Amino acid sequence: MYKLSLYKYISVLTLLYIIFTSCSDFLDRQPDDMLTEEMVWTSRTQVESYLNSIYAGIPLNDFHREDPWIGLSDEADISYTTFATYPINLGNWSPASRFYYKYPTYYKAIRSSIVLEQNIDRCSELGEDLRTRMKAEAKFLRGYYYYLLIRIYGPVVLIKDLHNTSEDWNSFSRAPFDECVEYICALMDSAEKDLPESWKETGRTNLGRPDKIVCRAVKSESLLLSASPQWNGNIEYSGFKNKDGTPLANITYDENKWRKVAEASKSVITIAENNEQADLKLYKNSDNPELFSPYKSVVHAHIAPWNSEVIFGRTNNTIRGSYMIYCSPGPNNLGGVGPTQRVVDAFYMNNGKGIEDPTSGYVETGFASNNHPNWNPNNIDEKANRNKIISEMRNGDIWGHRKGEWNMYANREPRFYANILYNKRIIPQISEDAVKRNYYNISKQQDGFGRVELYHGGTSRSSGSYTFFPRTGYLVLKGVDPRANMRDREHNFTYTNVYIRYATILLNYIEALNEFDPNNSEIEKYWNLIRERAGIPGIFEVYPEIKGNQVQQREYILRERQIELCFEGDRYLTTRRRWLAHTPDEGAEQDNRKFGEGGRMWGMDINAGNAGTNDFNFLDFYNRVSFETRVFNKSYYLFPIHESEITNNTSMVQNPWW
Repeated sequence: MYKLSLYKYISVLTLLYIIFTSCSDFLDRQPDDMLTEEMVWTSRTQVESYLNSIYAGIPLNDFHREDPWIGLSDEADISYTTFATYPINLGNWSPASRFYYKYPTYYKAIRSSIVLEQNIDRCSELGEDLRTRMKAEAKFLRGYYYYLLIRIYGPVVLIKDLHNTSEDWNSFSRAPFDECVEYICALMDSAEKDLPESWKETGRTNLGRPDKIVCRAVKSESLLLSASPQWNGNIEYSGFKNKDGTPLANITYDENKWRKVAEASKSVITIAENNEQADLKLYKNSDNPELFSPYKSVVHAHIAPWNSEVIFGRTNNTIRGSYMIYCSPGPNNLGGVGPTQRVVDAFYMNNGKGIEDPTSGYVETGFASNNHPNWNPNNIDEKANRNKIISEMRNGDIWGHRKGEWNMYANREPRFYANILYNKRIIPQISEDAVKRNYYNISKQQDGFGRVELYHGGTSRSSGSYTFFPRTGYLVLKGVDPRANMRDREHNFTYTNVYIRYATILLNYIEALNEFDPNNSEIEKYWNLIRERAGIPGIFEVYPEIKGNQVQQREYILRERQIELCFEGDRYLTTRRRWLAHTPDEGAEQDNRKFGEGGRMWGMDINAGNAGTNDFNFLDFYNRVSFETRVFNKSYYLFPIHESEITNNTSMVQNPWW
């Protein structure tokens, strides 16, 4: 079925809808042998199953099969050469490639949403209120799938109704990007009218379904794409037109687009601030200042199921378990998801200053002579209290660098330790058992603590292949549960696959405000909320001279996004919508760029030294080196429309430069 073009696909499905030999996934299964049209639309159970099947097309955050944005951005490398991120980053793809080919999947869901909306009133087993709500869900899903399409492909064909097979599908051309966004917003506005303000206030059985907050959050995300430089005044898209001459991109800058982003984002914030039952706020481990822990809050914001920060998501333990295997060090895991040096360098110091700031206290080389203030603050004997130390570390009660770790990682902000596993750090996601922890160390370094060895010859490098260790010399920790026991691959907890969280909306809001009103006091207010939860001083307390300066504030706002939303897929979208992904590699001895998806990508020197003699005292590992030279052409700002779509529809134009 996926071999059909979009137009043949929708056309065939329309015909099948008419004679009701349906081709949707749900109806293909025919659980009762031969379901008739009447049986489906008069049965509450079948209608609910049909609606649930529409949700099934939403991609999972697995960074590989459906959601590759981590590995396709400048924040991480995924070392597995069998994953499609590998050839894409090397420039080995074309309109004939089927990498992350979601086009037919999303249009199939879009069509199904229309079918449900047009037929659900035939089901008398459903009350009127429930039918109304399910129609609203269908509208939301239609809009959400269009959002997923435009962030990958740009302008798309808008299918708003079921069409007869007699229609000329060659006349279905792409709609301008702004029209696509307007349609998404209209669907969200219509859907939210018949949805509760928050499912959290009505009970938690419907979490994962849209409510008013979710609809407004999707509007914020969609409008953000439209307001950003890629789609707002980008003259490089001046030739991006349909065959009839219709422009597909707005090449005239419109400041009002940013106002719309701010309005949509603030509407979410308003609910959060005025509806306590909606339980929407930045997640904290405790509202008691004496018990609040920024480190524990940041860690658990991504592992505590359906916490106060989650706006839209769904429960999925299988994907999280797989994710943790790919992010945990070997042996016995497949740890190969490596943060780049660029994102490591982006994190602030504990005083909220950047490492490039000479007053920050950052030291590039040497081993730390003292513990981080939050590591073993009572200064107990670690060797004699090994189990206690490890238990407190896994619980988040102690955190930070340890004496003897590399200075590059010393005295950094809490988010750094929550997100980055660096060489010699104690691995959180292993039980306290000394034997299991010693499994991760060479014999002379087995002390029962289980410190990760990412250097050449280290235990986590024992596979001898790029496949099972990070080429950057780091591993991603975000979303990895420190309570899990990844030595035995045990992770018996419930997790939420998060699509949108509250911090994203706050960052959307301050970014938008800065573009049309850089002196707005709410920039500081909501920016400080994020940094306060992160355990660092407010931005204007640290850098008062940037206040009101649009250019400088923009630089630090984008850096805040880079840190706060790292490894969540946002970086891929941000570098592209801000038209910064093609920032060139100037060939310097070290990478001083803040942006740029092409050229050299950097990490630690994982190949230095002699594998038989290296240990934690080996210094050459800590040299910055390029692990890969990537290719990024301007065509890569958008995925190509597959060549079959171009062939089967004479009105379809390809994305620029493909």
